[in-house]
Amino acid sequence: MANQERTIVASLVLLMIVLWGGFVWHSSPRFPGSFSGSMLGIIAAFLLFFPLIYLVIKRNKSIKSWVTKKVSMSTLLVWHIYAGVIGPIIGLLHSAHRFDSLLGILLVLLMMLVAISGFIGRYILSLISSKLKDKKKLKEELQNELKDEQIELHDRFCSKHINAIPSDLNSHSPSLFSSSLGLGRTSNERRILRLVDAISDIEYSIRIHDTAKLWFKRWLKFHISISMILYVLIIFHITAEIYFGLRWL
Repeated sequence: MANQERTIVASLVLLMIVLWGGFVWHSSPRFPGSFSGSMLGIIAAFLLFFPLIYLVIKRNKSIKSWVTKKVSMSTLLVWHIYAGVIGPIIGLLHSAHRFDSLLGILLVLLMMLVAISGFIGRYILSLISSKLKDKKKLKEELQNELKDEQIELHDRFCSKHINAIPSDLNSHSPSLFSSSLGLGRTSNERRILRLVDAISDIEYSIRIHDTAKLWFKRWLKFHISISMILYVLIIFHITAEIYFGLRWL
């Protein structure tokens, strides 16, 4: 289901980019102010403001407890994702590629940037998190296996060989102690060396994932910040349209 959702949202993001590129061939200056164009604009504004509602629900415990009695947060998140992508698509249809004002250009660019940054933050961050959990679980399994091999090695060799093994194998290269023990002579010793190598590789990979996860959390903050700017511009756009009059009334 998650893969299917990711594919659908990615397709919608691609459609949004293609629609934006349509300004090269198409432009209808009078459509945004028409009845049909205004209806599309109202729908787009509603969809674009829904993610803000989700953000408020998620961060307010009292509202969250009341809302989740009727709708789960996972369902709200799905609505949040689709509204955040479909809203800009309808907004582009509303604009009819009329990019002749600074406000209109900023609205279109911010709508697309918010949608794309949300897609990246949602799916890539979650992918990194899931991979990180898998790697930590694998590291724990390898460490347990290493302990079993140490016990077996203890039973087979005299204590002076055991004392020569560093207490923290995870942070040492096998080359540092292989010569002192003469490891590699038996299958048990070779397994220990392979496990030490594997744990070292996993720990390095986990550090890389932790760094990437930190950057994507910052990316998520960036997504929220530009969303707030977008909402301010949308409110200003709606206010200006009402103030100067709706042409179709």
